[in-house]
Amino acid sequence: MQRVNYGIDADCDTNVDMVSLLTNGRNPVEICGIINKLLQILYSGGARVIDGDNPEDDFLDRISYDRESDNLYFWTEDL
Repeated sequence: MQRVNYGIDADCDTNVDMVSLLTNGRNPVEICGIINKLLQILYSGGARVIDGDNPEDDFLDRISYDRESDNLYFWTEDL
């Protein structure tokens, strides 16, 4: 499968490593909670996080965690 680039890599041009500040000492479930909050902020501004391999299909809606299976689930919404 060939990867197609649909845009430029999004980057935060700052001297402070914001990702490290947000995730330092956090477990994967807490990090996914941070991602969900960031997604809410993006979506409130009209942006969508679209799958680059399948850009016409869907966008990331949220991440959930199932304690019984100890799995993370990535939920999508149709475009």
